[in-house]
Amino acid sequence: MMISKTTFVAIVSMLMKNVDDKKELLECSGDLPDKCVECIMEETEFQQDLITMLTAITFDRFGVIRDYLYDRDDDGEYFFGIPKGNKIEVYLLTSAEDLYEYLAEESEGFSLIAERRKVWFFKNLL
Repeated sequence: MMISKTTFVAIVSMLMKNVDDKKELLECSGDLPDKCVECIMEETEFQQDLITMLTAITFDRFGVIRDYLYDRDDDGEYFFGIPKGNKIEVYLLTSAEDLYEYLAEESEGFSLIAERRKVWFFKNLL
């Protein structure tokens, strides 16, 4: 994978804390209108960019990172299934480390290819 486990876990843990803080705020606030809940839970541009970056460099084709951040249960677990042909593979993620391991396994064999091209401009001197 193109990101170290330590860096990935640090970023995801920071994002998890932010999401958990927002959820705690909602619990303490009582019954709020749906619009207020949406405003509180809305991702900042910084969060969106981090999730997009992590999604791209880990080849997260199914959006598991965002789902893990927002859909974990109270115990920090996220249970999901992904269709693979005629069957569904089921996963249980209990930590950011588990998420990294899942993504590393799923991205095996994929790689980003960056190519640098030189463009030459010629000026016609007539």
